[in-house]
Amino acid sequence: MDVLSPLPDFSLVKGGLLYRVERTLHLVTPRCSGRLRCTLALVALAWLPIPLLTLLQGGAAPRALFSEQQVHAQLLISLAVLIAAEPYIDGRISEAVRQFLASRLVGVGSRPAFADAVRAAMRWRDSTLAEVFLLVAAFALSLVSPTDPSRTWIFDGVGESPSLAGWWYLAVSQPLFRFLTLRWLWRGVLWARFLFRVSRLPLTLVPTHPDMMGGLGFLAICQAGFAPVVFALAFSLASYLWRTVPHGVVGAPLPYLAPMVVLGGLSALVVYAPLGLFTPQLVRAKRRGDVRFSALAAWHSRRFERKWFRDAAGGELLGAPDFSSLADLGSAFATARKMRLFPFDRRALVAVLAAALAPLAVLLVLDREFLAVIKQIHEGLP
Repeated sequence: MDVLSPLPDFSLVKGGLLYRVERTLHLVTPRCSGRLRCTLALVALAWLPIPLLTLLQGGAAPRALFSEQQVHAQLLISLAVLIAAEPYIDGRISEAVRQFLASRLVGVGSRPAFADAVRAAMRWRDSTLAEVFLLVAAFALSLVSPTDPSRTWIFDGVGESPSLAGWWYLAVSQPLFRFLTLRWLWRGVLWARFLFRVSRLPLTLVPTHPDMMGGLGFLAICQAGFAPVVFALAFSLASYLWRTVPHGVVGAPLPYLAPMVVLGGLSALVVYAPLGLFTPQLVRAKRRGDVRFSALAAWHSRRFERKWFRDAAGGELLGAPDFSSLADLGSAFATARKMRLFPFDRRALVAVLAAALAPLAVLLVLDREFLAVIKQIHEGLP
């Protein structure tokens, strides 16, 4: 019997107010798993009117707009990644939810509670009130955020009133980007809440599992699926730092290095912190495994020594299964002793950090100071 069929479908993406609007406008369809049509539509909505209205405004505004990297990086790259990454991240998370049952980590008795946790997450995902609150928060952030007067293309050139392009950016583009960012944070909260409820179930963790995480290794890999969101936010921050901080002055420090490194550390902490919810169960499973394996190893070793050191001295050793059994038991015992108390995968962590620091590499390449330092190092080599 298929143990997965009675479960509700788990998806952090296929629900909510904006998703229903996209379905109504046929930007997404149940048969099409990609998001190309929706990505192009929302990017065009956020970015395309800005250069068109700026060209209509004339004067120095078009040159000021096209010489500013932040607005283009934020709306053409970061916003597009936030939308286009939805099927990939949703697929990784849905597979992780099914893996709890496929690997029998959730027993038959805990299956109703597991299904309740899935349904609760889907109810919060579909909450219209939650997305309306996020939308209001996005507009509120746009209203309270001060507008940099050096961004001359935003203003009409007469006073401090925004131009048509400025109004579109402040009233549509920025709120849309911030809403999508807040919605991903909300989805992260829902996922963490689901993991919290699952971590309270009596999971059947296996101390001898080869992943050395009791069978939860798939969660550590699943969390790396959030790397595109981390990259989108890091790219937006990098474009902001490139516009606002001094750069290109030889001898000056790299002022954007510390914020990007801090963002990388915070991203890794936020992405992997929910897995710490499983640490208490991992600790208990490791303790049980240590006690049981110690007793089993002692019993097996005594019988092995009694047979081969006393009764079968000088017997035929080649091909004896007892030696293989002893080696296999030792390998299983060593695996149980190495069991980690936190679901952690080094390559998955590197993926998240690389996503956060990739825009930093672009900044370093663009910065003349960094290139000058590299040139000096190259000239100093023999």
